[in-house]
Amino acid sequence: MTLFFYLILAQGQGLDIKQDTSLVQTFEVVKYRAKKIIYDIEKSIIILKDSSIITYQDIRLTSDSAYYYIESNILEAFGTCDLRQSQDSIKGDYLRYNIESRKAMMSHGITQIDKGFLDGKEIYWIDENTVNAYSGKYTTCSDTPPHYYFYSPKMKVYLGDMVIARPIVLFIHGIPVMAAPFWFVPISSKRKSGLLPFKIGNSRDFGKYIRGLAYYIVISDYADITLQLDAMEKKGVMPRVEGVWDFSPFSKGSIYGSYIRETDSKRERFTIQARNNSTYFLFGSSFNCDIKYLSDNTYQREYADTTPLWLEQEIISQATLSRSIKGYKNSFSYERIEKFVDTTTSTVTEKLPFYTISGPSKMLFSLINYSLAGHVNRRRTSDSLGTNDVTGANVQTAPSMQQNIFNLLTVSPRMNLDLAVFDEDTAGNSMPMRFGYSFETTASTNLYRVFSIRMFGISGILHKISPGVTYSYTPDFDFGGFPKVSGISGFNKTNRLSFGLGQVFEAKIGEKQVKKTLAKFHINSSYNLLTDSLSTINSVLEFPYNPFPNPITNFATQVRGSVNPYDTEYNYSVTNVAALKTDFFSISLNQSYAKDGQYQIWFTGKIKPTRNWSMTYSGRYDWDEKRLIDYSFGLNRNMHCWEAVFNFTQLGEIWRYDFKIRIKEIPDVEIGKGLLGYFLE
Repeated sequence: MTLFFYLILAQGQGLDIKQDTSLVQTFEVVKYRAKKIIYDIEKSIIILKDSSIITYQDIRLTSDSAYYYIESNILEAFGTCDLRQSQDSIKGDYLRYNIESRKAMMSHGITQIDKGFLDGKEIYWIDENTVNAYSGKYTTCSDTPPHYYFYSPKMKVYLGDMVIARPIVLFIHGIPVMAAPFWFVPISSKRKSGLLPFKIGNSRDFGKYIRGLAYYIVISDYADITLQLDAMEKKGVMPRVEGVWDFSPFSKGSIYGSYIRETDSKRERFTIQARNNSTYFLFGSSFNCDIKYLSDNTYQREYADTTPLWLEQEIISQATLSRSIKGYKNSFSYERIEKFVDTTTSTVTEKLPFYTISGPSKMLFSLINYSLAGHVNRRRTSDSLGTNDVTGANVQTAPSMQQNIFNLLTVSPRMNLDLAVFDEDTAGNSMPMRFGYSFETTASTNLYRVFSIRMFGISGILHKISPGVTYSYTPDFDFGGFPKVSGISGFNKTNRLSFGLGQVFEAKIGEKQVKKTLAKFHINSSYNLLTDSLSTINSVLEFPYNPFPNPITNFATQVRGSVNPYDTEYNYSVTNVAALKTDFFSISLNQSYAKDGQYQIWFTGKIKPTRNWSMTYSGRYDWDEKRLIDYSFGLNRNMHCWEAVFNFTQLGEIWRYDFKIRIKEIPDVEIGKGLLGYFLE
């Protein structure tokens, strides 16, 4: 049965419907039905008994029985109650709901919130974004009873954001395992500003600590920032900040910084890192940078959480601003290279500025291809002995041409012309200039032959031979008095013939006759006309084709060799890459063997013996030392709504391990070795 309650409401207020026909549009419609309906006109109550259903706008309430108080707009439901509003629902055994304010109270209720479930003795639906629960339990486990839950006498749930509880107790299989005076659990599947879960623990290096105490700020749909604080008993307080943005193609990048003044050593340590990529920057330019500054090269290694890091011997920062003007590309660059001699001493080399201009390719007499380019570079070197500045500029061009002779031989001559000026030479002369040039020409061809071979799934083999000869010449310029500047050629005296011979074997394989490269071979050497001597003969032989069926998914071999033509002293190395993959096991091997007996094996893979267990591993084995140089392995155990993770990594003499049990739907909530160490100390 469906009725319109405005009739009853009009009678209750003593209204005469015949006198105002527009009154019908002023009331919202409440629809209801049940097996038995009782109307109490005097009290303005509708009583629904046995399988009642009430709908109002986006609200749907089902229950065993219900009372609807018309004048106060209150719904009361008894028995098995199920209230649904838009995408939200709440179930319990008693409900009181205000239609106007949309506030509700459910006793012994349960409601689904994003990825989890909230069960409480009393649940209050405050507004569309807030739920209060008393004697509440929150879990993401869908089993009954759940494998785990967080219990708190008072919980406040901000829908799409987080659950805040005080105090809180973690139950696993009904057993309390951990408690805290307060806690918050993120439940949002979207980016929202707010606090992030932190880690507490105890370690040998830091003592008792709180790490990752952070506040996440969503600036816009394209940018956010995280403010973070680490407090360590033995080291002190370390503030950190990290920002990420993506306004592509105008700007995409990140920035990170941290600082600490250690309480034990009194040292001030910091790192600043920034990256940006802008295809469309100011006035039609592009801007890219990768900046990194460290107080010392052990800073990041010592404060790494779970993975040991190599000491950084070289730290590079660079930034480039580019724009094309009438076909000429202009680039302003900054580069800083810091090489650490030890943990406290370093050498810094800077290019400030480094300007480059390169023009479009043009044709001269429809035969010669050329373009103009130039550089301006100021290089500064700083070390413990002092600072040295060198500045230079040049204009260069490299005209070239290519001629095909009888469709058999391709000849490609090329020159390099360079005019340079420096701030001063090594003798102290101001603004010295010099002009240099070099020349080279290459003659090459390609020869083909097809072999009609049909076996082992092969339908023909193509053999391609590519011989080439290059002559290089540079006069004996006396440029020893000019400083070395990046971008400006040095022009060392050269008179050389270089030889090269490449061969490729291709085949059509299988029913679809897919072209595959079976083998590649290249050999090269050169003859120095100045010293009347041959250089080392180098060769590379590659077999990139995998002839094996599954489960061998990759198999390739490369052989590199060199031989001295005078004393026949030779060297060689063999590298093999192989991979095997099945449903429960995979491994990838990279083997390298050199003539001197140095044999090393790199490997990585995964083992999945059961549906819930998996193991990953990787490492490098040195055959001479008969030991693993660096390696890592991890165990993962799937436990329905939980997962257990164990990782072990060794790098040189440094090793670290990590163990944690975490909720799969809320990976920030975990029990790890740091937390266990805090309580077990």
